[in-house]
Amino acid sequence: MIKTQVIKEGSKPIAVILDYKEYKRLKDIEEEINDYKDAVEIKKKNKKWYTHNEVKKEIGLD
Repeated sequence: MIKTQVIKEGSKPIAVILDYKEYKRLKDIEEEINDYKDAVEIKKKNKKWYTHNEVKKEIGLD
């Protein structure tokens, strides 16, 4: 595993080098957080909710 390295310009950090698996793990976490935030927003906007069985019946799967 590659050790994470911070590249600086003077004393200011400007870039990071990290292991691809760690990068992928962080991107997956970011995606999950964004999905959660989207779900919370949708839940706030919708006043009527349908059960799983109601949806199945509506689309003809029941």
